[in-house]
Amino acid sequence: MINCQNSRGSSSLFTTFAAVGFLLIGQSQAFGQNINTQNAGPPTGAKPLNLFVTNQSDNETISTATDSQSAATNSPLGPPSVTSLDDALDLVEGAADDQNTTNGTATGTAPTPNVAGDTVVVTTGQTTTLSQSESGTVGADDSEQSVTIGLRKVQDVGLAAIGVRETQDGAARLDELIWRGTPASKATFLFGNGHLTSQSRALSKLSLEVVAREAVPPIGANLVAQDLVRARLDWLAAAGRSHDLAVLAKRLPDDDEWLDWKKWLVEYQLMQRRDSEACTTVNNYAAKTLDPYWHKLRVICSAVQADTSSARFGADILEASGVDDPVFFTLMKEMLNGVDPAEVDSALVEPLHVVLMDAAHHDIDLDSLATLPPGMAQGTVALRYMDTDARLVSTFDNLEKGLITADQASKLWRSAALPAEQAVTALTRHHSGATSLNAALSWRAIAADTTPLRLMFINQAMATDISAGNGLMMLPLYAGLAREAMGFPGLDVLKTATDGQSGNDVMAQTHLLLAINDPRYQPTGQNAGTSAAARDASTLLLMLEGESWSARPLANLGMWDVLPILEATGMTVPDVEWLDLTSDSMPDGGDYTNLSPVLMRALTKASEKRHVAETVLLASWAVGDTPLHRVNPQDGAMIVRAMDMIGQTATARAFAAEIIRAHLLQMFHRNTPSMAEFGEQLALLSEAPVADLATAGSVQAVSTNAQQNGTVQAQE
Repeated sequence: MINCQNSRGSSSLFTTFAAVGFLLIGQSQAFGQNINTQNAGPPTGAKPLNLFVTNQSDNETISTATDSQSAATNSPLGPPSVTSLDDALDLVEGAADDQNTTNGTATGTAPTPNVAGDTVVVTTGQTTTLSQSESGTVGADDSEQSVTIGLRKVQDVGLAAIGVRETQDGAARLDELIWRGTPASKATFLFGNGHLTSQSRALSKLSLEVVAREAVPPIGANLVAQDLVRARLDWLAAAGRSHDLAVLAKRLPDDDEWLDWKKWLVEYQLMQRRDSEACTTVNNYAAKTLDPYWHKLRVICSAVQADTSSARFGADILEASGVDDPVFFTLMKEMLNGVDPAEVDSALVEPLHVVLMDAAHHDIDLDSLATLPPGMAQGTVALRYMDTDARLVSTFDNLEKGLITADQASKLWRSAALPAEQAVTALTRHHSGATSLNAALSWRAIAADTTPLRLMFINQAMATDISAGNGLMMLPLYAGLAREAMGFPGLDVLKTATDGQSGNDVMAQTHLLLAINDPRYQPTGQNAGTSAAARDASTLLLMLEGESWSARPLANLGMWDVLPILEATGMTVPDVEWLDLTSDSMPDGGDYTNLSPVLMRALTKASEKRHVAETVLLASWAVGDTPLHRVNPQDGAMIVRAMDMIGQTATARAFAAEIIRAHLLQMFHRNTPSMAEFGEQLALLSEAPVADLATAGSVQAVSTNAQQNGTVQAQE
């Protein structure tokens, strides 16, 4: 129930709700006289009547609208007695329940579709009309209809509608009607069986916005509101969207079934240093429960709010009462008594301890970081006392999930306090095991190299990341390093290590990498001009941005397979004599993975019906973990068209560009020398006049290290 707060406007507020209740009783009787009967429709000139019940505390409003005239003035009951907001809501719920009983329908049954008599649901002050509502049926003649009020449980309707009003990037891609036409049962099935794609940043961002968005819930959501909300929370948690999770968790009811999420929220708020907000919740729970969890949190709150005496007293009481938590008491002694940091058993560390570690300025290592649930991923950026390895891995994970940008990742990695390491050492280690930590250390070491050798290292590192499935993610990071290196003096020495062929030409590979990342990039100065492959890649990608059709890049790059993707974006392909474009070098088709035919048909059907949320979630489910260069181009084209049909043109273009970039990166990988060839190139450089590059000894060491390490195998 909603509790009324005393205010100067309480008198007028009660008067308003008395009028609401009076009108609603009259409206209910008017419907009761005509229930399940055919009539000639509303009188000429009749206007819909909107009845509002407003919760001022959270600005949520729910209203019902009908096409019948108000019968309030004819009601024999007279004005109802309304003395609080609870009474007003009782009237709304009671009228709905009475109406359902009159129709022989128990409260909570599935709604009957209706076209003429729409139900209006208003959330957070915004009115939305559902085209398929819970308010009756329509016969052969639209003027003849029977009406059933479909308002069910106000609390469940509000629970199903909670969400984030503004997206994290501020993009307005979706509105409040994304679930229009989709029944709650289907939404529940999609949440329970589908999953977020790990390959397409464009589709995953839109899918997560669908999940987090505050919107009019699916039809019948009040019947499965709790299941829907739990599924949405699980999706956001798996994706690490901590900020969105916090918004939803804050608006959950204070019921025991949501207690775990309330605990998560408090820990997250403390991690974000929103101490006042978190500790208010902690004190409320600690005052009414003996659960040691809340009392440990109250001790932490006292400590972070500089009330050390209360913190010591609370910690002593907990220890004396037999609470078994050695990690907690060890960290509290560090924090309150200033004792030297002691080692803690990582097997005993819990998320609460990680929050306390940061407050106590205790280093958070990789093992401790691993105890945090996935839903905390975005929050780890705010932790100030992670050790270097944990910081590097946390940054990689956040970049992989799309929670931070490449620019933010580069700044975090550069700022890590680590001793200098030779780039080739880090590179060979990364090639032997492409872990998130090795990827970060490799990038750091290459970023610290200020010689022309950096370009060779970049090409090898990118080839390794492409093999590991991280090519698209690491592309902007290494492209940034390549742009810097293109201005280094002495780049001509690299020609000594290559044979001039396009496959082994370091500069040609660098130009291609820069073109894949930014098709409008044009090198200047000593490196003005690009390779033929780079020019073709630029032309191909620019066609997605509206440039005119050209068959040349598809033919030169051997990428005719992506033609359906281009056509799906609206590219006008002229009617040409296709046999004239054939050649001995024509590809025979790639080794592609066909996406699920059932899911693809469901996707097409949903997009044709303009079921926005349903289409987006199906696309994410269909792609799943399939590498984008392996997605059958025909299936990729279907997804592009589906995004266009539901009005998500930007996502359609972004997804098409991702597929084409994935194909181009595979070509980049094929043209990059193997690690054995890389070692030979470095050996040639050791014999060249490299005084301005590095000492001959260090270059020779680079070559020896590359050959003695177990990384001289040719990359697949």
